[in-house]
Amino acid sequence: MSGEAMSESKNLNRWPSRIFVLIQGTILGLLLFIHFELGWSVKRIFWMGTTFESIGIIGILLAALSLQRSLTAMPIPKADGKMTRQGLYRYVRHPMYTSVLLLSFGIALNSGTLYKYLLVGSLFVLLYFKSAYEESFLSEKYLDYSNYAKVTPRFLPKLKRKR
Repeated sequence: MSGEAMSESKNLNRWPSRIFVLIQGTILGLLLFIHFELGWSVKRIFWMGTTFESIGIIGILLAALSLQRSLTAMPIPKADGKMTRQGLYRYVRHPMYTSVLLLSFGIALNSGTLYKYLLVGSLFVLLYFKSAYEESFLSEKYLDYSNYAKVTPRFLPKLKRKR
């Protein structure tokens, strides 16, 4: 493939990435900054919401520390990025997404508005497809990624039973 064709191919791969990030940012912006009632309200569970928010923030920070310079909002890995299995990545393949979902769920719990729960559900669907898209690139870039994916869950860690 010529250099020009490769460059065009790389640019085409960036458009879905940008769309994923734009939609994710829009959903998070709506969750964080827009508060209105649609006539549906649910019971606010402040202590539980704050707990989920705190766990989400801590998870985001720990995942970012594990990724270091490989951290990017785009689902295409950085050219100089390194695969990690350290920290939270030992337990799930996408701890950053899990943490964002936990934070978002906490925000919904604290809001008392049904539409924020709908936004969290939409965010989950988006992050599921974004992670699947991202994993196609991770498998291509890191030879051992498919083995890692076979033994490490996507979002939620496996719970071990005590015998």
